[in-house]
Amino acid sequence: MTSYLDVQQFETYVSACAKNAGVSVQWDDATSTPRTDGRTMWLPAITSSTSDEWMKRMRYFVKHETSHVVHSDFNYLNEVKPTGLLALINNLLEDHRIDYRNDKEYRGDVAISNAFWYLYAEDVRGRSESKDGELQKEQLLTLPLFVWDASLRNWIDSSTEAMHQMATYLDEVGVGRLEKLSKYDEELVDMRQNGDARSVMGLAERILADLYEQDPADYKDSEDGGGSGSGSGEGSDGDGEEQAEDDGKDRIITVRKLREAIGHEHKPSRTGIHMVMDKPKRGAYSIPNPKDYVICGFDKPIPTIVKKGLGNGCLRRNDVNRYITSNARPMANKLRIKLQTRSMDRYEYGKKKGKLHNGSLHRLISGNDKISERVFRTKVASDTTDTAVCLLVDCSGSMSGMKFDMACAGAGALSQALKPLNIAHSIYGFTNVYDKKEDPIVWLFNEFGENVSQKELVDRFNIVSGGLWQNSDGDAIAYATHRLMQRKEHRKVLLVLSDGSPAGRDHAGDIDAYTKRTIDHAEKLGIDVYGVGILDRNVERLYTKNVFVGSLDRLSSTILSIIDRSI
Repeated sequence: MTSYLDVQQFETYVSACAKNAGVSVQWDDATSTPRTDGRTMWLPAITSSTSDEWMKRMRYFVKHETSHVVHSDFNYLNEVKPTGLLALINNLLEDHRIDYRNDKEYRGDVAISNAFWYLYAEDVRGRSESKDGELQKEQLLTLPLFVWDASLRNWIDSSTEAMHQMATYLDEVGVGRLEKLSKYDEELVDMRQNGDARSVMGLAERILADLYEQDPADYKDSEDGGGSGSGSGEGSDGDGEEQAEDDGKDRIITVRKLREAIGHEHKPSRTGIHMVMDKPKRGAYSIPNPKDYVICGFDKPIPTIVKKGLGNGCLRRNDVNRYITSNARPMANKLRIKLQTRSMDRYEYGKKKGKLHNGSLHRLISGNDKISERVFRTKVASDTTDTAVCLLVDCSGSMSGMKFDMACAGAGALSQALKPLNIAHSIYGFTNVYDKKEDPIVWLFNEFGENVSQKELVDRFNIVSGGLWQNSDGDAIAYATHRLMQRKEHRKVLLVLSDGSPAGRDHAGDIDAYTKRTIDHAEKLGIDVYGVGILDRNVERLYTKNVFVGSLDRLSSTILSIIDRSI
């Protein structure tokens, strides 16, 4: 599953690559093809159904395309305008050159190349076995070039395996062409270090003439070049090998279908990777980009887009404060007693080493070797307080009134219980911006490490009570998971207080399915996730661990008992 963490890491990587290359990034429809024109890079939006394989391809695409922008000479290519097989050979050589230079400069990108080349070899295999006879023939015709390229990518661990996998499809003619290519090994190695666009083109022309007995002049569409060829493949049936026309002249090898499959013919991309993303399954949820989250703290002005949707607070502050004082605090005291007892260091006895335990000295004369040597004790330090707790509060419209009062009271009780125990905790609220896009809002009622008094916490809930809207729970859980995973504590607990089903961002897809997947993802990361249903049992179908709370009197005790069990 693609998570908030995956999206954030990918966005950070994209931003760094784009900045290095001096290009801008535009996020496109989820089913679009990634592409660049050297100034702008278009990337498909990531959804909940985006696969790990697709993310590997996307990372390589971003790395590869921005490397072309930095290292390739597009002005020269626009002058020469190579076409057909010459364009494909030139592009393979140029890809080799710019990948080498980029990966040597940014060692982290080697891992991205390594992961991609397993997929690259699979792509070649797929085309070599294609039911499309034309595509299959064109791939087999050019396969020696692909195998040779892989054999010299010695900075990538997966290239050797890729080379062997691709080489199994070589026919007798292909093996002969591969043997011819070996004499260019040193030249390619030198070119990737010291060469430029002209040296790449020079090598491509000689390989075209040597392996395929073609005149490079016929494969240039420049104003002063021969130019009998064209990028569109006019005058060719595109079947791969040379064909004879009625006038007796050789026709150029267009390898049109292969170039389209790789991406050489895709506009406006000028560099050579073509990825068509499978359309997401019906209802797949389009995950909001991290930058689309509106994070609202209370130590600085509330963003204008959020403030527009806020009205007057309607929290019954006096009642909530009385509830926390008269009901929650006694329950918090009980929890403190339990945890303080549990947090005391203890000793384990009957050990073979440690500190000598006087009460076990009688074992020395027992005559039993196994017993007589167990006269030591060891101290076991408690890790009870090595826990981070996050309370996530549904701030949707259906929570108005008593439910929101209950949530505030429960949050106050939790904070009052955990503060004296020095257990790290945060209290977040979640809703959506009141507009068509409905970006997720996260309210930071009490951030980790922040010392918020009971009065201030209640005042913050009162502000938010004036702007309760929708609740895209999955987005909020993804954010809370991200924050918890940043914590150094060993145990991590997430409690979600909600009165109903996820709602909001209906245009983005199936929020219910996505919410289930974010819960499952958090649990796989080791987070203890509980759904606390406030006057509603919908949490039972979403959360593996859940509890229904039917009255205010039970809320605080329920929260505290969950914390007690988790810690």
